[in-house]
Amino acid sequence: MLQKLQGRILWKHTASGVFITIPARRGAMANLYGPLVGLWLIAAAFRYRDLLQSPHIQDTVFTLQLVSVGIYVLGLIFAICWLLWMFTNETGVLINAREMKVQRMVLFVEVASRTFETPDVHGLRFIPPTTTWASMGHPDRRTSKIQFQAGNKTHTLAVGVSEHEAAALFAAMQRVYRFPDYPSINFARYGY
Repeated sequence: MLQKLQGRILWKHTASGVFITIPARRGAMANLYGPLVGLWLIAAAFRYRDLLQSPHIQDTVFTLQLVSVGIYVLGLIFAICWLLWMFTNETGVLINAREMKVQRMVLFVEVASRTFETPDVHGLRFIPPTTTWASMGHPDRRTSKIQFQAGNKTHTLAVGVSEHEAAALFAAMQRVYRFPDYPSINFARYGY
């Protein structure tokens, strides 16, 4: 059973370490845009169903309408995938003393993963949010992230986390393995 760690972050103990899930942070417009796209797709489906059920003559106009139905079906598939990604995307981190696995999941199904040797991971740091053209001069919370070094490459662990969520995540990770050059965190503040 997953327990709340901080904010949106959930975690549970495993046999040798911890498993942490970090749901993706949706933008403010996703709650409006998602249902709007859904309504548009439903309305278009009724229109195209009526078009295909009515008697028709094989001509250029009907052929163009069939092309538009094909484009609609591609748009429908893309929109369903986008909605699933937007509303169920999360990052999972499975960490123990030997390895750290970072997973991208949609509907609790792993779609991508990377595994690192835990002793090779260093340089954990929280990157605060920056301003974007869409945020109108205010920091966009979706631009914050946690980065780390593994080998000679920089990797991203989580995107859209708050500073408190990052600190709680670092504290949970530090309980499993003492990372070198670790940011100083008041662990008692986060229940450790």
